[in-house]
Amino acid sequence: MQSALLNRTRGAAFKATRPNACSRSVVVVRATAETVVEKKERRLSPLERGGTLSGDQAAGKDAGEKARAMATGSTGAATFLQIVDGRFVDDRWIGGRWDLNQFKDSKGEVDWDKVIDAEVARRKLLEESPIPSINEDPVNFDTSEIPWWAWVRRFHLPEAEKLNGRAAMMGYVLALFVDSLTGAGLLEQQESFLGKLALHICVFAILLVRTSSDLDKYKGLIDEATFYDKQWNATWDGVKRPSEAESQ
Repeated sequence: MQSALLNRTRGAAFKATRPNACSRSVVVVRATAETVVEKKERRLSPLERGGTLSGDQAAGKDAGEKARAMATGSTGAATFLQIVDGRFVDDRWIGGRWDLNQFKDSKGEVDWDKVIDAEVARRKLLEESPIPSINEDPVNFDTSEIPWWAWVRRFHLPEAEKLNGRAAMMGYVLALFVDSLTGAGLLEQQESFLGKLALHICVFAILLVRTSSDLDKYKGLIDEATFYDKQWNATWDGVKRPSEAESQ
Protein backbone atom coordinates (compact mmCIF):
# COMPACT_ATOMS: atom_id res chain seq x y z
CA MET A 1 0.00 0.00 0.00
CA GLN A 2 2.74 2.42 0.96
CA SER A 3 4.76 1.42 -2.11
CA ALA A 4 1.78 2.14 -4.39
CA LEU A 5 1.26 5.52 -2.78
CA LEU A 6 4.95 6.30 -3.21
CA ASN A 7 4.84 5.40 -6.93
CA ARG A 8 1.83 7.67 -7.49
CA THR A 9 3.63 10.55 -5.80
CA ARG A 10 6.71 10.05 -7.99
CA GLY A 11 4.59 9.88 -11.14
CA ALA A 12 2.81 13.12 -10.29
CA ALA A 13 6.11 14.86 -9.59
CA PHE A 14 7.54 13.62 -12.94
CA LYS A 15 4.49 14.90 -14.86
CA ALA A 16 4.80 18.27 -13.16
CA THR A 17 8.46 18.67 -14.11
CA ARG A 18 8.25 17.29 -17.73
CA PRO A 19 7.50 19.98 -20.36
CA ASN A 20 4.66 19.25 -22.72
CA ALA A 21 4.82 19.49 -26.54
CA CYS A 22 3.46 23.01 -26.64
CA SER A 23 6.02 24.41 -24.25
CA ARG A 24 8.77 22.66 -26.20
CA SER A 25 7.71 24.31 -29.45
CA VAL A 26 7.55 27.66 -27.72
CA VAL A 27 11.08 27.23 -26.51
CA VAL A 28 12.24 26.36 -30.00
CA VAL A 29 10.50 29.39 -31.49
CA ARG A 30 12.01 31.68 -28.91
CA ALA A 31 15.45 30.28 -29.51
CA THR A 32 15.05 30.81 -33.25
CA ALA A 33 13.79 34.33 -32.80
CA GLU A 34 16.61 35.27 -30.51
CA THR A 35 19.30 33.90 -32.85
CA VAL A 36 21.21 36.74 -34.54
CA VAL A 37 22.81 35.96 -37.90
CA GLU A 38 26.13 37.75 -38.29
CA LYS A 39 26.83 38.70 -41.93
CA LYS A 40 30.39 39.02 -43.11
CA GLU A 41 31.32 42.33 -44.66
CA ARG A 42 31.53 42.06 -48.48
CA ARG A 43 34.94 42.68 -49.99
CA LEU A 44 35.17 45.54 -52.43
CA SER A 45 35.78 44.75 -56.07
CA PRO A 46 38.90 46.10 -57.86
CA LEU A 47 36.81 48.81 -59.55
CA GLU A 48 35.21 49.89 -56.27
CA ARG A 49 38.54 50.24 -54.52
CA GLY A 50 40.09 52.11 -57.44
CA GLY A 51 41.74 49.29 -59.39
CA THR A 52 44.59 46.93 -58.62
CA LEU A 53 47.33 49.39 -59.61
CA SER A 54 48.40 52.61 -57.99
CA GLY A 55 50.17 55.77 -59.06
CA ASP A 56 50.65 56.58 -62.74
CA GLN A 57 50.19 52.89 -63.61
CA ALA A 58 46.52 53.14 -62.63
CA ALA A 59 45.93 55.46 -65.59
CA GLY A 60 46.49 52.64 -68.09
CA LYS A 61 49.18 51.40 -70.44
CA ASP A 62 48.74 53.99 -73.21
CA ALA A 63 47.50 56.87 -71.08
CA GLY A 64 48.57 60.42 -71.79
CA GLU A 65 50.42 62.75 -69.49
CA LYS A 66 47.19 64.39 -68.33
CA ALA A 67 45.64 61.06 -67.33
CA ARG A 68 48.82 60.02 -65.52
CA ALA A 69 48.89 63.29 -63.65
CA MET A 70 45.26 62.81 -62.59
CA ALA A 71 46.03 59.28 -61.39
CA THR A 72 48.92 60.46 -59.27
CA GLY A 73 46.95 63.43 -57.95
CA SER A 74 49.43 66.01 -59.24
CA THR A 75 47.02 68.03 -61.37
CA GLY A 76 47.29 71.20 -59.34
CA ALA A 77 49.27 73.55 -61.57
CA ALA A 78 50.27 71.14 -64.35
CA THR A 79 49.74 72.24 -67.93
CA PHE A 80 49.98 69.82 -70.83
CA LEU A 81 49.57 70.46 -74.55
CA GLN A 82 47.62 73.71 -74.56
CA ILE A 83 47.53 76.86 -76.66
CA VAL A 84 47.34 79.98 -74.53
CA ASP A 85 47.31 83.46 -76.09
CA GLY A 86 48.53 82.13 -79.41
CA ARG A 87 51.45 80.21 -77.92
CA PHE A 88 52.07 76.55 -77.26
CA VAL A 89 52.22 75.93 -73.49
CA ASP A 90 53.43 72.79 -71.78
CA ASP A 91 55.29 72.41 -68.51
CA ARG A 92 57.75 70.10 -70.26
CA TRP A 93 58.36 72.56 -73.12
CA ILE A 94 61.08 74.95 -71.98
CA GLY A 95 63.00 77.32 -74.23
CA GLY A 96 61.47 75.99 -77.42
CA ARG A 97 62.41 72.38 -76.75
CA TRP A 98 61.39 69.43 -74.63
CA ASP A 99 63.05 69.27 -71.23
CA LEU A 100 64.45 65.74 -71.34
CA ASN A 101 64.94 65.68 -67.59
CA GLN A 102 61.17 65.45 -67.20
CA PHE A 103 61.05 62.36 -69.40
CA LYS A 104 63.41 60.22 -67.33
CA ASP A 105 62.19 56.92 -65.90
CA SER A 106 62.89 55.37 -62.52
CA LYS A 107 66.37 54.33 -63.69
CA GLY A 108 67.31 57.90 -64.60
CA GLU A 109 67.31 57.23 -68.35
CA VAL A 110 65.34 59.24 -70.89
CA ASP A 111 62.19 57.44 -72.05
CA TRP A 112 62.35 58.31 -75.75
CA ASP A 113 58.94 56.77 -76.39
CA LYS A 114 57.39 59.45 -74.19
CA VAL A 115 59.37 62.13 -76.03
CA ILE A 116 58.07 60.82 -79.35
CA ASP A 117 54.50 60.75 -77.98
CA ALA A 118 54.80 64.32 -76.76
CA GLU A 119 56.20 65.58 -80.07
CA VAL A 120 53.51 63.77 -82.06
CA ALA A 121 50.82 65.24 -79.81
CA ARG A 122 52.34 68.75 -80.15
CA ARG A 123 52.39 68.58 -83.94
CA LYS A 124 48.87 67.19 -84.02
CA LEU A 125 47.66 70.04 -81.83
CA LEU A 126 49.36 72.66 -84.02
CA GLU A 127 47.93 71.02 -87.11
CA GLU A 128 44.40 71.31 -85.75
CA SER A 129 44.95 74.79 -84.25
CA PRO A 130 47.68 76.61 -86.21
CA ILE A 131 49.52 79.47 -84.50
CA PRO A 132 51.92 82.04 -85.98
CA SER A 133 55.65 81.49 -85.73
CA ILE A 134 57.41 84.40 -84.03
CA ASN A 135 61.03 85.10 -83.21
CA GLU A 136 60.23 85.63 -79.54
CA ASP A 137 59.07 82.03 -79.25
CA PRO A 138 61.33 79.92 -81.52
CA VAL A 139 61.18 76.14 -81.85
CA ASN A 140 64.64 74.76 -81.15
CA PHE A 141 63.70 71.10 -80.86
CA ASP A 142 64.57 68.83 -83.77
CA THR A 143 63.48 65.22 -84.17
CA SER A 144 67.05 64.34 -85.13
CA GLU A 145 67.90 64.65 -81.44
CA ILE A 146 66.00 61.42 -80.85
CA PRO A 147 68.38 58.45 -81.34
CA TRP A 148 67.92 56.37 -84.46
CA TRP A 149 67.46 53.18 -82.48
CA ALA A 150 64.46 54.74 -80.70
CA TRP A 151 62.74 55.28 -84.05
CA VAL A 152 63.61 51.75 -85.19
CA ARG A 153 62.33 50.19 -81.97
CA ARG A 154 59.17 52.28 -81.96
CA PHE A 155 58.06 52.04 -85.60
CA HIS A 156 60.21 49.79 -87.80
CA LEU A 157 60.57 46.68 -85.64
CA PRO A 158 56.83 46.16 -84.98
CA GLU A 159 56.06 46.80 -88.65
CA ALA A 160 58.81 44.44 -89.83
CA GLU A 161 57.62 41.72 -87.46
CA LYS A 162 54.07 42.06 -88.76
CA LEU A 163 55.14 41.97 -92.41
CA ASN A 164 57.42 38.97 -91.89
CA GLY A 165 54.60 37.08 -90.23
CA ARG A 166 52.21 37.85 -93.06
CA ALA A 167 54.75 36.90 -95.72
CA ALA A 168 55.47 33.59 -93.97
CA MET A 169 51.78 32.71 -93.65
CA MET A 170 50.90 33.70 -97.23
CA GLY A 171 53.99 31.91 -98.61
CA TYR A 172 53.09 28.71 -96.76
CA VAL A 173 49.47 28.81 -97.95
CA LEU A 174 50.43 29.48 -101.58
CA ALA A 175 53.12 26.77 -101.53
CA LEU A 176 50.60 24.29 -100.12
CA PHE A 177 48.07 25.32 -102.78
CA VAL A 178 50.59 24.86 -105.62
CA ASP A 179 51.70 21.52 -104.16
CA SER A 180 48.13 20.25 -104.10
CA LEU A 181 47.57 21.32 -107.72
CA THR A 182 50.82 20.35 -109.41
CA GLY A 183 52.45 17.95 -106.95
CA ALA A 184 55.63 20.07 -106.88
CA GLY A 185 57.16 20.28 -103.41
CA LEU A 186 58.53 23.35 -101.68
CA LEU A 187 62.11 22.81 -102.85
CA GLU A 188 61.00 22.22 -106.42
CA GLN A 189 58.99 25.45 -106.37
CA GLN A 190 62.00 27.43 -105.13
CA GLU A 191 64.24 26.04 -107.85
CA SER A 192 61.85 26.88 -110.68
CA PHE A 193 61.49 30.30 -112.30
CA LEU A 194 57.73 30.43 -111.79
CA GLY A 195 58.12 29.58 -108.11
CA LYS A 196 60.61 32.40 -107.56
CA LEU A 197 58.38 34.78 -109.49
CA ALA A 198 55.34 33.85 -107.38
CA LEU A 199 57.40 34.30 -104.20
CA HIS A 200 58.51 37.80 -105.18
CA ILE A 201 54.99 38.78 -106.21
CA CYS A 202 53.68 37.63 -102.82
CA VAL A 203 56.35 39.53 -100.88
CA PHE A 204 56.00 42.78 -102.84
CA ALA A 205 52.20 42.60 -102.67
CA ILE A 206 52.40 42.37 -98.86
CA LEU A 207 54.83 45.30 -98.75
CA LEU A 208 52.61 47.47 -100.96
CA VAL A 209 49.27 46.54 -99.41
CA ARG A 210 49.79 46.43 -95.65
CA THR A 211 46.27 47.36 -94.58
CA SER A 212 42.89 47.69 -96.27
CA SER A 213 43.27 51.48 -96.17
CA ASP A 214 46.20 51.17 -98.60
CA LEU A 215 43.74 50.08 -101.30
CA ASP A 216 41.82 53.33 -100.88
CA LYS A 217 45.13 55.23 -101.01
CA TYR A 218 46.13 53.67 -104.32
CA LYS A 219 42.65 54.22 -105.67
CA GLY A 220 42.95 57.89 -104.76
CA LEU A 221 46.31 58.09 -106.54
CA ILE A 222 44.82 56.60 -109.69
CA ASP A 223 41.91 59.03 -109.57
CA GLU A 224 44.31 61.93 -109.07
CA ALA A 225 46.49 60.81 -111.98
CA THR A 226 43.51 60.66 -114.34
CA PHE A 227 41.65 63.66 -112.93
CA TYR A 228 43.02 66.22 -115.39
CA ASP A 229 42.32 63.95 -118.35
CA LYS A 230 38.74 63.54 -117.21
CA GLN A 231 38.43 67.28 -116.68
CA TRP A 232 39.82 67.99 -120.16
CA ASN A 233 37.48 65.52 -121.81
CA ALA A 234 34.52 66.97 -119.90
CA THR A 235 35.14 70.42 -121.41
CA TRP A 236 34.52 68.97 -124.92
CA ASP A 237 31.15 67.39 -124.14
CA GLY A 238 28.74 68.48 -126.91
CA VAL A 239 31.47 70.42 -128.72
CA LYS A 240 33.26 69.30 -131.86
CA ARG A 241 36.98 69.19 -131.46
CA PRO A 242 39.24 70.70 -134.15
CA SER A 243 40.58 67.29 -135.02
CA GLU A 244 37.08 65.95 -135.54
CA ALA A 245 36.08 68.95 -137.70
CA GLU A 246 39.14 68.51 -139.96
CA SER A 247 38.46 64.81 -140.41
CA GLN A 248 34.98 65.61 -141.70
